[in-house]
Amino acid sequence: MRVVTLLSDFGLGDGYVAQMKGTILDLCPSAVVTDISHDVERHNIPMGSFILETTAPYFPKGTIHVVVVDPGVGSSRRAIVVKCKTAVLVGPDNGVMARASEKLGLMSTYEIRNEEFRKKTVSPTFHGRDVFAYTAGLIASGRRPEEVGPRVSKLEKLPLSTPTFSGKTLTCHVLHVDAFGNVITDVGEKLVRRLPKRVGEGVEIRSGTEKVRVQYIRSYHEVEKGAMAVLLGSQGFLEISVREGSARDKLGVKSLDKLELRF
Repeated sequence: MRVVTLLSDFGLGDGYVAQMKGTILDLCPSAVVTDISHDVERHNIPMGSFILETTAPYFPKGTIHVVVVDPGVGSSRRAIVVKCKTAVLVGPDNGVMARASEKLGLMSTYEIRNEEFRKKTVSPTFHGRDVFAYTAGLIASGRRPEEVGPRVSKLEKLPLSTPTFSGKTLTCHVLHVDAFGNVITDVGEKLVRRLPKRVGEGVEIRSGTEKVRVQYIRSYHEVEKGAMAVLLGSQGFLEISVREGSARDKLGVKSLDKLELRF
């Protein structure tokens, strides 16, 4: 019995998600199909990437993750299957699966070209159902990722440079803004632990022309309501928050924006 997850920007108001589930279950009735989220902001590839990267590791080994945040559907972008040590990813080659694949132990990537892994009639606007869900259903029923088509040498990645720390300045990017308005950076826990910071000490945040002095804290309650702070968040990344408010609104930032933090 295989677990199959779905992550998309479809929302739940239409039948799109149900059609994908029906496609998978028709091919593999024993599959356990569950949702990660369908509330990814429309066409927001970095948001889909973040949710997949931080959620997929919590699922059982061998889980198949179907990802459909695909503004380039019907174009020349590749449809791929990514084989990892602990999971299989199925979706578009547009950067949405690259970071998760590294965390899950990337092994190999294949382009879905074998016609057996597509519905007989494929809608050029709904590869989520006719290619990705169909492929996932077949893999859940016992087919191998290697069967879908030729091997791909590398995955498309998000346009992010590696965070750097020089002198007292950390240069990084916004990886995600969550529902609370917390600004989550691409600075992972390993780098965070190397930073010269102590709880209660000041950190200067620079975003565009904005410059704000805040505290480094362990948890939100350590500052007054409405105060901005920096901390290591629950998702394993350096985070900028406002207690009972929105750091996004105060800083005016979005995914992929550049930030500088001076310690």
